[in-house]
Amino acid sequence: DDNHVHQENKLEKFKGTWVGTYSGGDTGSWTANIDVTGKATGTLTSTTDPSLNFVVTGEVSENGILNATYNYGTIEVGTMTGTLTEKTGSGTWESPVQELDGTWTGTKN
Repeated sequence: DDNHVHQENKLEKFKGTWVGTYSGGDTGSWTANIDVTGKATGTLTSTTDPSLNFVVTGEVSENGILNATYNYGTIEVGTMTGTLTEKTGSGTWESPVQELDGTWTGTKN
């Protein structure tokens, strides 16, 4: 049972509101809330076309590996993968639908 508590504590450090930017084939900003279970939900907005708002959902593992997808309506548009520490994160994004890719960075508020 001690082990179970330890696992929750490992995800606790990622909990909070994260904000960041992305660049490459497109540029924009993103925000996400990560809960104590490592589940991430948020939004991604393109600066190229501000009317394009995407819904981000994903998960952070105990060692800080982030795997997320972003959707426009019901269509999965792309993925974001990377690594989070207690306060910062970075990684890559890819949108096969738009034929774009690039990098992202973020910090926990």
